[in-house]
Amino acid sequence: MRFRLSLAALTLPAVGLLVLLQAAPLQSPLSESEASLAIAVRYPARELARSHEGGAGATATALMSVGPSLLGTSESRLRAAGVLAGCLSLGLVVRLGERLFSTATGVLAAVILLSTATGRTLLGTEFTVEPFFVVAMLAAVGGIRNLARDRRSAIRSGIAGGTAIALVGASALWIPAMTLVWLRRLYGLTLRSFGVVVSTTAATAAALAAVSAAVLGVSFEGVVPMVATTALSKEALLSGGIELLPVLPPVLLGLWSAPAQQRAQGSPRFLSMWLAFAAATAWWTGAVAALWIAVCMWAAVFATWALGGASRRSVLASLGLSALLAIGLDAGLPEDDASEVHDRWAVRETGKFLRRNLESDSTIAAAPGARGRLAYYATRPIEPLERTEVLDGFDYVVLDRAVLASAESSRSDRPPPRELEVDGHALRVLAEFGPWVLARVGGSDEGVTVPAPEKPSGPPAAGVKSAYLHD
Repeated sequence: MRFRLSLAALTLPAVGLLVLLQAAPLQSPLSESEASLAIAVRYPARELARSHEGGAGATATALMSVGPSLLGTSESRLRAAGVLAGCLSLGLVVRLGERLFSTATGVLAAVILLSTATGRTLLGTEFTVEPFFVVAMLAAVGGIRNLARDRRSAIRSGIAGGTAIALVGASALWIPAMTLVWLRRLYGLTLRSFGVVVSTTAATAAALAAVSAAVLGVSFEGVVPMVATTALSKEALLSGGIELLPVLPPVLLGLWSAPAQQRAQGSPRFLSMWLAFAAATAWWTGAVAALWIAVCMWAAVFATWALGGASRRSVLASLGLSALLAIGLDAGLPEDDASEVHDRWAVRETGKFLRRNLESDSTIAAAPGARGRLAYYATRPIEPLERTEVLDGFDYVVLDRAVLASAESSRSDRPPPRELEVDGHALRVLAEFGPWVLARVGGSDEGVTVPAPEKPSGPPAAGVKSAYLHD
Protein backbone atom coordinates (compact mmCIF):
# COMPACT_ATOMS: atom_id res chain seq x y z
CA MET A 1 0.00 0.00 0.00
CA ARG A 2 1.26 3.48 -0.92
CA PHE A 3 0.88 6.41 1.45
CA ARG A 4 0.96 9.98 0.19
CA LEU A 5 1.45 12.52 2.94
CA SER A 6 0.58 16.16 2.45
CA LEU A 7 2.76 19.02 3.65
CA ALA A 8 0.32 19.67 6.51
CA ALA A 9 0.54 16.06 7.71
CA LEU A 10 4.33 16.31 7.75
CA THR A 11 4.65 19.71 9.43
CA LEU A 12 1.87 19.53 12.06
CA PRO A 13 3.79 17.05 14.28
CA ALA A 14 6.78 19.42 14.45
CA VAL A 15 4.53 22.40 15.19
CA GLY A 16 2.71 20.36 17.83
CA LEU A 17 6.00 19.44 19.51
CA LEU A 18 6.96 23.11 19.78
CA VAL A 19 3.54 24.05 21.16
CA LEU A 20 3.55 21.26 23.75
CA LEU A 21 7.06 22.10 24.93
CA GLN A 22 6.09 25.75 25.40
CA ALA A 23 2.52 25.48 26.69
CA ALA A 24 2.45 22.23 28.71
CA PRO A 25 3.98 21.89 32.21
CA LEU A 26 5.94 18.75 31.32
CA GLN A 27 8.28 19.20 34.30
CA SER A 28 5.50 19.49 36.88
CA PRO A 29 5.18 16.78 39.57
CA LEU A 30 2.92 13.83 38.89
CA SER A 31 -0.81 13.93 39.41
CA GLU A 32 -2.62 11.16 41.25
CA SER A 33 -3.91 9.67 37.98
CA GLU A 34 -0.31 9.33 36.74
CA ALA A 35 1.13 7.80 39.90
CA SER A 36 -0.07 4.18 39.48
CA LEU A 37 1.40 3.84 36.00
CA ALA A 38 4.62 5.58 37.09
CA ILE A 39 5.01 3.08 39.95
CA ALA A 40 4.36 0.14 37.61
CA VAL A 41 6.91 1.46 35.11
CA ARG A 42 9.58 2.01 37.74
CA TYR A 43 8.97 -1.18 39.76
CA PRO A 44 7.16 -3.65 37.43
CA ALA A 45 7.89 -6.80 39.46
CA ARG A 46 8.02 -5.43 43.01
CA GLU A 47 5.46 -5.44 45.79
CA LEU A 48 5.18 -1.66 45.57
CA ALA A 49 3.73 -1.94 42.05
CA ARG A 50 1.33 -4.71 43.06
CA SER A 51 0.05 -2.68 46.01
CA HIS A 52 -0.89 0.24 43.75
CA GLU A 53 -2.73 -1.39 40.88
CA GLY A 54 -3.84 1.17 38.36
CA GLY A 55 -5.40 -1.01 35.68
CA ALA A 56 -2.43 -0.80 33.30
CA GLY A 57 -1.59 -4.07 31.55
CA ALA A 58 1.81 -5.45 30.69
CA THR A 59 1.81 -3.94 27.20
CA ALA A 60 1.12 -0.42 28.48
CA THR A 61 3.71 -0.82 31.24
CA ALA A 62 6.37 -2.14 28.88
CA LEU A 63 5.70 0.55 26.29
CA MET A 64 5.74 3.36 28.83
CA SER A 65 8.98 1.96 30.29
CA VAL A 66 10.91 2.66 27.09
CA GLY A 67 11.25 6.39 27.71
CA PRO A 68 12.36 6.17 31.38
CA SER A 69 14.82 3.35 30.62
CA LEU A 70 16.53 5.45 27.95
CA LEU A 71 16.16 8.97 29.35
CA GLY A 72 15.60 8.75 33.12
CA THR A 73 12.80 8.99 35.65
CA SER A 74 12.34 12.75 36.07
CA GLU A 75 8.85 13.99 35.34
CA SER A 76 9.69 15.53 31.96
CA ARG A 77 11.53 12.39 30.83
CA LEU A 78 8.68 10.16 31.94
CA ARG A 79 6.37 12.14 29.65
CA ALA A 80 8.80 12.42 26.71
CA ALA A 81 7.71 9.26 24.86
CA GLY A 82 4.04 10.15 25.25
CA VAL A 83 4.64 13.62 23.82
CA LEU A 84 6.34 12.14 20.76
CA ALA A 85 3.41 9.74 20.31
CA GLY A 86 1.02 12.69 20.63
CA CYS A 87 2.88 14.60 17.92
CA LEU A 88 2.65 11.55 15.66
CA SER A 89 -1.09 11.40 16.30
CA LEU A 90 -1.41 15.01 15.07
CA GLY A 91 -0.08 13.90 11.69
CA LEU A 92 -2.50 10.99 11.69
CA VAL A 93 -5.39 13.34 12.54
CA VAL A 94 -4.51 15.51 9.54
CA ARG A 95 -4.22 12.45 7.31
CA LEU A 96 -7.56 11.08 8.52
CA GLY A 97 -9.21 14.46 7.98
CA GLU A 98 -7.94 14.42 4.41
CA ARG A 99 -9.39 10.96 3.85
CA LEU A 100 -12.76 11.83 5.39
CA PHE A 101 -13.29 15.38 4.12
CA SER A 102 -10.36 17.68 3.32
CA THR A 103 -6.94 18.83 4.44
CA ALA A 104 -8.50 21.88 6.11
CA THR A 105 -10.68 19.58 8.23
CA GLY A 106 -7.66 17.63 9.45
CA VAL A 107 -5.68 20.78 10.20
CA LEU A 108 -8.57 22.35 12.14
CA ALA A 109 -9.07 19.15 14.17
CA ALA A 110 -5.35 19.16 15.06
CA VAL A 111 -5.55 22.84 16.05
CA ILE A 112 -8.53 22.13 18.33
CA LEU A 113 -6.59 19.33 20.03
CA LEU A 114 -3.59 21.60 20.59
CA SER A 115 -5.63 24.54 21.86
CA THR A 116 -7.57 22.67 24.58
CA ALA A 117 -6.21 21.27 27.83
CA THR A 118 -8.11 18.01 27.31
CA GLY A 119 -6.66 17.65 23.83
CA ARG A 120 -3.12 18.29 25.10
CA THR A 121 -3.66 15.58 27.71
CA LEU A 122 -4.37 13.13 24.91
CA LEU A 123 -1.20 14.36 23.19
CA GLY A 124 1.04 13.29 26.07
CA THR A 125 1.23 16.11 28.61
CA GLU A 126 0.07 13.61 31.26
CA PHE A 127 1.94 10.36 31.90
CA THR A 128 -0.71 7.93 30.64
CA VAL A 129 -1.04 5.34 27.91
CA GLU A 130 -3.65 7.43 26.06
CA PRO A 131 -1.25 9.04 23.51
CA PHE A 132 -0.22 5.58 22.31
CA PHE A 133 -3.84 4.43 22.28
CA VAL A 134 -4.76 7.46 20.16
CA VAL A 135 -2.05 6.54 17.61
CA ALA A 136 -3.32 2.95 17.39
CA MET A 137 -6.95 4.10 17.23
CA LEU A 138 -6.31 6.60 14.40
CA ALA A 139 -4.39 3.98 12.42
CA ALA A 140 -7.30 1.54 12.89
CA VAL A 141 -9.94 4.11 11.89
CA GLY A 142 -7.92 5.02 8.81
CA GLY A 143 -7.74 1.34 7.86
CA ILE A 144 -11.50 0.92 8.33
CA ARG A 145 -12.18 3.92 6.09
CA ASN A 146 -9.91 2.46 3.39
CA LEU A 147 -11.80 -0.84 3.23
CA ALA A 148 -13.84 0.43 0.28
CA ARG A 149 -10.64 0.74 -1.78
CA ASP A 150 -8.60 -2.18 -0.48
CA ARG A 151 -9.99 -5.07 1.57
CA ARG A 152 -6.47 -5.82 2.79
CA SER A 153 -6.87 -2.80 5.03
CA ALA A 154 -8.79 -5.15 7.32
CA ILE A 155 -5.43 -6.64 8.31
CA ARG A 156 -4.06 -3.19 9.07
CA SER A 157 -7.14 -2.36 11.10
CA GLY A 158 -6.92 -5.68 12.95
CA ILE A 159 -3.28 -5.12 13.90
CA ALA A 160 -3.97 -1.57 15.09
CA GLY A 161 -7.11 -2.68 16.93
CA GLY A 162 -5.26 -5.52 18.63
CA THR A 163 -2.56 -3.09 19.74
CA ALA A 164 -5.21 -0.78 21.19
CA ILE A 165 -6.87 -3.66 23.06
CA ALA A 166 -3.52 -4.75 24.49
CA LEU A 167 -3.01 -1.19 25.74
CA VAL A 168 -6.41 -0.31 27.21
CA GLY A 169 -8.43 -3.53 27.20
CA ALA A 170 -12.20 -3.38 26.78
CA SER A 171 -12.08 0.35 26.00
CA ALA A 172 -10.87 -0.57 22.49
CA LEU A 173 -13.27 -3.42 21.67
CA TRP A 174 -15.34 -1.00 19.59
CA ILE A 175 -12.59 -0.97 16.93
CA PRO A 176 -13.07 -4.57 15.65
CA ALA A 177 -16.84 -4.16 16.12
CA MET A 178 -16.84 -1.05 13.94
CA THR A 179 -14.66 -2.84 11.36
CA LEU A 180 -17.22 -5.63 11.04
CA VAL A 181 -20.16 -3.22 10.85
CA TRP A 182 -18.47 -1.15 8.15
CA LEU A 183 -17.65 -4.31 6.18
CA ARG A 184 -21.32 -5.26 6.45
CA ARG A 185 -22.32 -1.89 5.05
CA LEU A 186 -19.90 -2.37 2.14
CA TYR A 187 -21.37 -5.84 1.50
CA GLY A 188 -17.98 -7.33 2.21
CA LEU A 189 -18.69 -9.15 5.47
CA THR A 190 -18.16 -12.83 4.77
CA LEU A 191 -17.04 -15.70 6.95
CA ARG A 192 -13.52 -15.20 5.62
CA SER A 193 -13.40 -11.45 6.27
CA PHE A 194 -14.90 -11.98 9.73
CA GLY A 195 -12.19 -14.51 10.53
CA VAL A 196 -9.44 -12.22 9.26
CA VAL A 197 -10.56 -9.29 11.44
CA VAL A 198 -11.14 -11.33 14.59
CA SER A 199 -8.03 -13.53 14.29
CA THR A 200 -5.72 -10.63 13.44
CA THR A 201 -7.02 -8.54 16.33
CA ALA A 202 -6.85 -11.37 18.87
CA ALA A 203 -3.44 -12.61 17.72
CA THR A 204 -1.94 -9.11 17.90
CA ALA A 205 -3.31 -8.43 21.39
CA ALA A 206 -2.16 -11.83 22.71
CA ALA A 207 1.29 -11.59 21.15
CA LEU A 208 1.93 -8.09 22.51
CA ALA A 209 0.73 -9.10 25.97
CA ALA A 210 2.91 -12.22 26.02
CA VAL A 211 6.04 -10.42 24.82
CA SER A 212 5.49 -7.56 27.27
CA ALA A 213 4.98 -9.96 30.19
CA ALA A 214 8.20 -11.77 29.29
CA VAL A 215 10.15 -8.51 29.03
CA LEU A 216 8.86 -7.25 32.38
CA GLY A 217 9.25 -10.60 34.09
CA VAL A 218 5.68 -10.69 35.37
CA SER A 219 3.05 -13.42 35.24
CA PHE A 220 0.78 -13.61 32.19
CA GLU A 221 -2.34 -13.44 34.37
CA GLY A 222 -4.10 -10.10 33.95
CA VAL A 223 -1.63 -8.62 31.48
CA VAL A 224 -4.51 -7.28 29.37
CA PRO A 225 -6.62 -5.00 31.60
CA MET A 226 -10.39 -5.04 31.45
CA VAL A 227 -10.46 -1.24 31.45
CA ALA A 228 -7.22 0.68 31.75
CA THR A 229 -6.92 3.66 34.07
CA THR A 230 -6.79 6.86 32.01
CA ALA A 231 -6.33 10.56 32.62
CA LEU A 232 -9.76 11.35 31.17
CA SER A 233 -13.11 10.10 32.42
CA LYS A 234 -16.80 10.80 31.93
CA GLU A 235 -16.54 13.43 34.65
CA ALA A 236 -13.77 15.19 32.73
CA LEU A 237 -15.91 15.27 29.59
CA LEU A 238 -18.04 18.11 31.01
CA SER A 239 -15.06 20.38 31.60
CA GLY A 240 -13.72 19.36 28.21
CA GLY A 241 -16.98 20.40 26.62
CA ILE A 242 -16.62 23.82 28.24
CA GLU A 243 -13.20 24.12 26.59
CA LEU A 244 -14.89 23.70 23.20
CA LEU A 245 -17.14 26.74 23.71
CA PRO A 246 -14.88 29.01 21.61
CA VAL A 247 -15.39 26.63 18.68
CA LEU A 248 -19.18 26.86 18.97
CA PRO A 249 -19.74 30.05 16.86
CA PRO A 250 -18.10 28.70 13.66
CA VAL A 251 -19.73 25.31 14.26
CA LEU A 252 -23.20 26.87 14.41
CA LEU A 253 -22.37 29.05 11.41
CA GLY A 254 -21.36 25.97 9.44
CA LEU A 255 -24.59 24.17 10.29
CA TRP A 256 -26.61 27.24 9.29
CA SER A 257 -24.85 28.25 6.09
CA ALA A 258 -23.59 25.02 4.51
CA PRO A 259 -25.66 24.01 1.43
CA ALA A 260 -27.12 20.52 1.20
CA GLN A 261 -24.64 19.38 -1.45
CA GLN A 262 -21.71 20.39 0.75
CA ARG A 263 -23.12 18.47 3.71
CA ALA A 264 -23.33 15.35 1.56
CA GLN A 265 -19.65 15.52 0.56
CA GLY A 266 -16.95 13.56 2.35
CA SER A 267 -17.76 10.80 4.81
CA PRO A 268 -20.47 12.02 7.21
CA ARG A 269 -21.90 8.51 7.65
CA PHE A 270 -18.52 7.05 8.57
CA LEU A 271 -17.77 9.86 11.03
CA SER A 272 -21.25 9.49 12.55
CA MET A 273 -20.66 5.77 13.03
CA TRP A 274 -17.30 6.48 14.68
CA LEU A 275 -18.96 8.99 17.00
CA ALA A 276 -21.71 6.50 17.93
CA PHE A 277 -19.26 3.69 18.75
CA ALA A 278 -17.04 6.07 20.75
CA ALA A 279 -20.03 7.44 22.70
CA ALA A 280 -21.25 3.93 23.55
CA THR A 281 -17.74 3.00 24.73
CA ALA A 282 -17.52 6.13 26.89
CA TRP A 283 -20.86 5.30 28.50
CA TRP A 284 -19.88 1.66 29.09
CA THR A 285 -16.24 1.95 30.22
CA GLY A 286 -15.84 5.63 31.12
CA ALA A 287 -12.94 6.11 28.67
CA VAL A 288 -13.59 9.20 26.56
CA ALA A 289 -10.42 9.51 24.45
CA ALA A 290 -12.02 8.14 21.27
CA LEU A 291 -15.14 10.22 21.81
CA TRP A 292 -13.11 13.40 22.27
CA ILE A 293 -11.19 12.85 19.00
CA ALA A 294 -14.44 12.16 17.13
CA VAL A 295 -16.08 15.30 18.56
CA CYS A 296 -13.07 17.41 17.56
CA MET A 297 -13.23 15.99 14.05
CA TRP A 298 -16.95 16.83 13.76
CA ALA A 299 -16.29 20.36 15.06
CA ALA A 300 -13.58 20.76 12.41
CA VAL A 301 -16.01 19.56 9.72
CA PHE A 302 -18.64 22.15 10.73
CA ALA A 303 -16.00 24.91 10.87
CA THR A 304 -14.81 23.93 7.39
CA TRP A 305 -18.38 24.23 6.12
CA ALA A 306 -18.56 27.72 7.60
CA LEU A 307 -15.33 28.79 5.91
CA GLY A 308 -16.51 27.40 2.59
CA GLY A 309 -20.18 28.41 2.57
CA ALA A 310 -20.67 31.53 4.71
CA SER A 311 -20.00 35.13 3.80
CA ARG A 312 -16.71 36.76 4.81
CA ARG A 313 -18.48 39.10 7.23
CA SER A 314 -20.20 36.19 9.00
CA VAL A 315 -16.96 34.23 9.24
CA LEU A 316 -15.10 37.21 10.75
CA ALA A 317 -17.92 37.81 13.23
CA SER A 318 -17.91 34.16 14.35
CA LEU A 319 -14.12 34.20 14.73
CA GLY A 320 -14.32 37.40 16.79
CA LEU A 321 -16.94 35.85 19.06
CA SER A 322 -14.73 32.76 19.42
CA ALA A 323 -11.81 34.95 20.47
CA LEU A 324 -13.94 36.68 23.12
CA LEU A 325 -15.12 33.32 24.49
CA ALA A 326 -11.53 32.04 24.60
CA ILE A 327 -10.36 35.13 26.50
CA GLY A 328 -13.25 34.83 28.95
CA LEU A 329 -12.53 31.16 29.64
CA ASP A 330 -8.81 31.77 30.06
CA ALA A 331 -9.46 34.53 32.60
CA GLY A 332 -11.20 32.12 34.97
CA LEU A 333 -8.52 29.39 35.03
CA PRO A 334 -5.35 30.76 36.74
CA GLU A 335 -6.57 30.40 40.36
CA ASP A 336 -7.52 26.73 39.99
CA ASP A 337 -4.33 25.96 38.05
CA ALA A 338 -2.17 27.56 40.78
CA SER A 339 -3.88 25.50 43.47
CA GLU A 340 -3.28 22.27 41.55
CA VAL A 341 0.36 23.14 40.91
CA HIS A 342 0.94 23.84 44.59
CA ASP A 343 -0.72 20.58 45.62
CA ARG A 344 1.50 18.61 43.23
CA TRP A 345 4.62 20.30 44.57
CA ALA A 346 3.56 19.72 48.17
CA VAL A 347 2.97 15.99 47.68
CA ARG A 348 6.32 15.56 45.94
CA GLU A 349 8.17 17.26 48.80
CA THR A 350 6.24 15.21 51.36
CA GLY A 351 7.20 11.98 49.57
CA LYS A 352 10.86 12.95 49.48
CA PHE A 353 10.72 13.76 53.20
CA LEU A 354 9.27 10.31 53.93
CA ARG A 355 11.99 8.61 51.91
CA ARG A 356 14.87 10.47 53.55
CA ASN A 357 13.84 10.69 57.20
CA LEU A 358 11.59 7.80 58.27
CA GLU A 359 12.76 4.32 59.20
CA SER A 360 12.32 1.74 56.45
CA ASP A 361 10.11 -0.64 58.47
CA SER A 362 7.57 1.99 59.56
CA THR A 363 3.97 1.82 58.35
CA ILE A 364 2.53 4.94 56.75
CA ALA A 365 -1.06 5.71 55.79
CA ALA A 366 -2.25 8.56 53.59
CA ALA A 367 -5.45 10.01 52.22
CA PRO A 368 -6.50 8.55 48.85
CA GLY A 369 -5.90 11.85 47.06
CA ALA A 370 -2.15 11.64 47.68
CA ARG A 371 -1.41 7.98 48.36
CA GLY A 372 -0.16 7.00 44.89
CA ARG A 373 2.12 10.01 44.48
CA LEU A 374 3.55 9.60 47.98
CA ALA A 375 4.37 5.95 47.25
CA TYR A 376 6.18 6.93 44.05
CA TYR A 377 8.27 9.73 45.51
CA ALA A 378 8.90 7.92 48.83
CA THR A 379 9.66 4.61 47.03
CA ARG A 380 7.85 2.67 49.75
CA PRO A 381 4.36 1.22 50.28
CA ILE A 382 1.73 3.68 51.53
CA GLU A 383 -1.44 2.25 53.03
CA PRO A 384 -4.85 3.77 52.19
CA LEU A 385 -6.57 5.82 54.88
CA GLU A 386 -10.29 6.07 54.29
CA ARG A 387 -11.31 7.40 57.73
CA THR A 388 -9.39 9.10 60.52
CA GLU A 389 -11.17 6.91 63.06
CA VAL A 390 -9.03 3.95 61.92
CA LEU A 391 -5.43 4.85 62.77
CA ASP A 392 -4.48 1.80 64.82
CA GLY A 393 -1.56 -0.14 63.38
CA PHE A 394 0.02 2.86 61.60
CA ASP A 395 3.19 4.61 62.73
CA TYR A 396 2.70 7.75 60.64
CA VAL A 397 -0.16 9.38 58.82
CA VAL A 398 -0.36 12.03 56.10
CA LEU A 399 -3.56 14.09 56.35
CA ASP A 400 -5.05 17.09 54.66
CA ARG A 401 -4.63 20.16 56.85
CA ALA A 402 -8.36 20.86 56.47
CA VAL A 403 -9.11 17.59 58.30
CA LEU A 404 -6.94 18.62 61.24
CA ALA A 405 -8.42 22.11 61.25
CA SER A 406 -11.91 20.61 61.41
CA ALA A 407 -10.89 18.35 64.30
CA GLU A 408 -9.40 21.27 66.21
CA SER A 409 -12.10 23.76 65.15
CA SER A 410 -9.42 26.15 63.93
CA ARG A 411 -8.66 27.92 60.69
CA SER A 412 -7.17 25.76 57.92
CA ASP A 413 -4.68 28.48 56.91
CA ARG A 414 -2.91 28.34 60.30
CA PRO A 415 -0.34 25.70 61.26
CA PRO A 416 -1.89 23.13 63.62
CA PRO A 417 -0.43 22.70 67.12
CA ARG A 418 2.36 20.20 67.55
CA GLU A 419 0.29 17.97 69.80
CA LEU A 420 -3.33 17.26 68.93
CA GLU A 421 -6.01 14.59 69.09
CA VAL A 422 -8.09 13.35 66.13
CA ASP A 423 -10.98 10.94 66.69
CA GLY A 424 -9.46 9.64 69.92
CA HIS A 425 -5.93 9.21 68.54
CA ALA A 426 -3.01 11.31 69.78
CA LEU A 427 -0.95 12.79 66.94
CA ARG A 428 2.36 14.62 66.99
CA VAL A 429 2.82 16.90 63.96
CA LEU A 430 6.30 16.54 62.44
CA ALA A 431 6.17 18.48 59.19
CA GLU A 432 3.84 20.35 56.87
CA PHE A 433 4.05 20.79 53.12
CA GLY A 434 1.36 23.01 51.67
CA PRO A 435 -2.01 21.43 52.51
CA TRP A 436 -0.49 18.13 53.71
CA VAL A 437 0.57 17.36 57.29
CA LEU A 438 2.81 14.49 58.42
CA ALA A 439 2.12 13.29 61.97
CA ARG A 440 3.32 10.50 64.24
CA VAL A 441 0.50 8.33 65.59
CA GLY A 442 0.79 8.05 69.37
CA GLY A 443 2.57 11.36 69.91
CA SER A 444 6.18 10.07 69.88
CA ASP A 445 9.16 11.32 67.88
CA GLU A 446 10.94 7.97 68.06
CA GLY A 447 12.32 6.73 64.76
CA VAL A 448 12.32 10.00 62.86
CA THR A 449 14.94 12.68 62.41
CA VAL A 450 13.56 15.98 61.23
CA PRO A 451 16.30 17.99 59.46
CA ALA A 452 16.54 21.70 59.06
CA PRO A 453 14.33 23.10 56.31
CA GLU A 454 15.92 22.75 52.88
CA LYS A 455 15.14 24.52 49.67
CA PRO A 456 12.43 22.58 47.79
CA SER A 457 13.16 21.29 44.29
CA GLY A 458 10.20 23.15 42.76
CA PRO A 459 8.70 26.58 43.37
CA PRO A 460 5.46 26.69 45.37
CA ALA A 461 2.49 28.76 44.30
CA ALA A 462 2.80 32.47 44.83
CA GLY A 463 1.77 33.70 48.24
CA VAL A 464 1.60 30.25 49.86
CA LYS A 465 4.03 29.20 52.60
CA SER A 466 5.90 26.14 51.35
CA ALA A 467 6.55 24.05 54.45
CA TYR A 468 6.68 24.00 58.25
CA LEU A 469 9.07 21.64 60.00
CA HIS A 470 8.58 21.08 63.73
CA ASP A 471 11.79 20.35 65.64
